[in-house]
Amino acid sequence: MRRRDFILLLGGTAAYCPFPALGQRARARIGFLSINSPENDARFFAAFKEGLQSLGHIEGRTIDIDYRASSGDTTTLAELAQDLIRLKPQVMLANSVTPTRTINRIAPDMPIVCPSFSDGFVPSLATSFARPGGRVTGVATDVESLIGKLAELVFDLMPDLSRIGYLSNPAGGSMGRFEQQVKIAAKARGVELRIAHAERRDEIAGALRQLADDIVQAVIVPTNGLLNSSRALIVDTAMGLRLPLVFGTREGAMAGGLASYGINGVENYRRAAVYVDKILKGAAPGDLPIEFPTKIELVINLKTAKALSLKVPPILLDRADEVIE
Repeated sequence: MRRRDFILLLGGTAAYCPFPALGQRARARIGFLSINSPENDARFFAAFKEGLQSLGHIEGRTIDIDYRASSGDTTTLAELAQDLIRLKPQVMLANSVTPTRTINRIAPDMPIVCPSFSDGFVPSLATSFARPGGRVTGVATDVESLIGKLAELVFDLMPDLSRIGYLSNPAGGSMGRFEQQVKIAAKARGVELRIAHAERRDEIAGALRQLADDIVQAVIVPTNGLLNSSRALIVDTAMGLRLPLVFGTREGAMAGGLASYGINGVENYRRAAVYVDKILKGAAPGDLPIEFPTKIELVINLKTAKALSLKVPPILLDRADEVIE
């Protein structure tokens, strides 16, 4: 579905140039392509604009930002990317690897900053983290096998479990690698793993019911555009099935999941603003190292644990960065 209700300021008609001097035009233009929904992007978008403002870029005065979101639908990304490119931005922000690859394929000379860079795609998008070498840079998300650590978190939350579920969107660029990490973690613990796939929003409830029928004791939900955009549906369906959920983003725990373990996405977007600022001032993205996130957070939702009659081990509560009561 094509989303335009969250499009921000449109304006400016200067010709595209990869690295213009800001003095050559009244306002710089930034394109933002997301696979998430506007609702799920709101906090991150706000952090990005705060980061820009701290560097002297004021939306509507010194910069214009054009936003397009596919709400988890990968089939519309190319059309949305072309729409943004026609507006002639100096740099593009892509919320994850899939829209990054889409932009890079359509406009290979376009500078791109990705605040959620997955290392599985370095060969196709960048030569290395230290020196990307192409038109893509940003901040990494998949650090220290985070998906495998999500599985470890499930084992620590429910030490007696014997079967876990994994909700996957096979259309997602990182899903194959994520699944492999979960398989390795489950095998190491001698725990049976069941995987259910959903490529569209209307397949999610059925995938969760399939996992419930398989009698899994908890479900891992990785970071993915479709799954992020369908978070409320996932939580509501799982609670009806009494399935504990462990998410790869804190927003999942905030929405009613049992727990989450992952990067601080807000901080990644603030750091992405620094990259955009440097590119607008003439830096080549290939010379800007892809950074690793500085903070990984554990969030536990005790309210959900009580609703599911689960007791969270005290050691995890002590380790948690945030406990929702």
